[in-house]
Order: sequence, then C-alpha cells, then structure tokens
Amino acid sequence: MHRPALLIALLVLAACGKVLPPAPHQIHIVGSSAGFPFSSSAAERLMREDVEAIAPLVRAGGTGEGIARFCDGPGRTHPDLVLAARPMTPAETQRCAANGVAHVASVPVGLTAFVLVTANAAPALPLTRATLTAALTTGARSWSQVDPALPATPIRIVGPAPDPAIADGLFDRLLTRPSHIRHDGAYTGYGADAERVARDTAATPGTIGILPYAQAWRHRDTLRMLSLDGIAPTAQTIASGRYPATAPLLLLAKPDEIATTPSLPRLLGYYAQGLAPGGAFVTQGLVPLPDPSDAARQLVVLGRR
Repeated sequence: MHRPALLIALLVLAACGKVLPPAPHQIHIVGSSAGFPFSSSAAERLMREDVEAIAPLVRAGGTGEGIARFCDGPGRTHPDLVLAARPMTPAETQRCAANGVAHVASVPVGLTAFVLVTANAAPALPLTRATLTAALTTGARSWSQVDPALPATPIRIVGPAPDPAIADGLFDRLLTRPSHIRHDGAYTGYGADAERVARDTAATPGTIGILPYAQAWRHRDTLRMLSLDGIAPTAQTIASGRYPATAPLLLLAKPDEIATTPSLPRLLGYYAQGLAPGGAFVTQGLVPLPDPSDAARQLVVLGRR
C-alpha cells in the first residue's frame, strides 16, 4: 500500500534534518452567544482589510464554557479572547492564575438582554417573570393553567441549554425562583445555538423563544419581542436597567500575549471602532454603555501593550 504523498514529503524533510515552521497562529474567540454577532463582525472586517491575516475562529458555547477554555492556559492552543455575559468569578480567576494566565484584562463593551420572542403572526402573550417561572418549572401543559388570563395554548419554549456553563445566568434573570427546568417537552434547549432558536420560533407559531437582544433584533422581520413584567425590551429600557433580564458584555483578553499574537492588536482596534456611536456593533444590536468612548480607549490601549 502506498503512503500518502504528504506523509512521504514530511518523512523526507525529517530525514534531511529540516524543521518545519510552526503553523501560523489563528486567533480564537469564544464566549456567550450574546456576543457572537459582534466578534463575527470584527473578525470579518479583519479578513476584508488584512489580506495576510488568518481567519479568526469564533465560537459561541456560553460564557462559562468560554472562560473555562480561556483559563486552560496561555499560548496558541487556548482561546485569545472571551466575550462574556458576566464577570469572571473568583474561582475562575484563581483557576486562570493556577494555569499560568496571571493577568486577565476585562473591558466592559456594552449591554445585552435575554428577551422573549414569538413569530410575527402569533399573538403577543403578556408574560411576567412569575408566569414564565411557572411555565418552566411546573407540570402545567397550557398557558391558561399558569394564568387564566392567558390563552389555552400549549406551552412550548425554546432557548439555550439549561447547563449553567451555556445559559449565561439567563434563568437567574428571567425567573423569580430559578430551579430545575422541566424536561417533559415544554422546554427545548438548543445548546448555545441562537440561530436555531430563532428559526424554530419563526417556523412554529405559538412557540416562545429566548434569545439575546442582538439576535432578536437581527430577526425582527420574522420575530416580535415580547414585554416582560410589562416592560418592552428596547435599547432604552436595557440601558436604564428597567428591563428585568439585562446583562453586561465584557471582553476578556490576555494582555501578556497580545503583542506577540499576529493581527490581534488590529482586531482589538476593530472592536473599539465598533463601539462608537453609529458603529457596526450598535447597528447590529449592541446596547451601548453611557460612555462608549471609555471602553474604546481601553481596547486601543490594550492593543498597544
């Protein structure tokens, strides 16, 4: 049997004493699905404007899962950036340090929220945190069983997996008493795949979807955002904290590795520009901080280290 040509070539090089150069470093960005659109936007701009850059790898697996991988250690085999929907816990900080990641920069870049959506053609249910809690944690089969004022339609809710590493504290914010989420078909978790949640909700009238605000905004042609406790999710209610399921977005980085990671300083500059009023991130559903220029300055300084 003939060996593959590539393997033969590698053996010849080894026999000649030649050392192959290391593979180029691919920037790896992980974290919350709420931050995925913004990291993807920055990565796409890098590819458009830097022909020599390697396409960054952007994954949305949840804040907890992203921080865990980020803290596995320094170097090219671990993620470079995390876009998180909560701060790191003391235990996560200690684990990072124990694994050689002694310094972690955390820059607040904006706000998001977890919102309830339904198909545009479906009626808008006036939901509260109390009725949502009952729907997700009891054996009720229809909305009228949790609130007689609601229609007698089956409860069907889709969203992220209940796993805390993926859910980004979603259930702590949406429910009045977070507890075990029912697994009898009333709730379906799709990991951290917000696009699948959006498609399923739009395709099945009567389904309630749980999405980060930016993804709900992106699909506003097919989905409508529902009020929660009588408060509609808007940039204004999220920024003011009036909407009850608001969350921060934080960019985590390893300052000691930025200067030696090709294209990473430039990518951080694109994040900074995306935060500006009228910038790419705001038009994609990021709720800006009261002073986005401060975050932009921090990112620029971080990129110069």
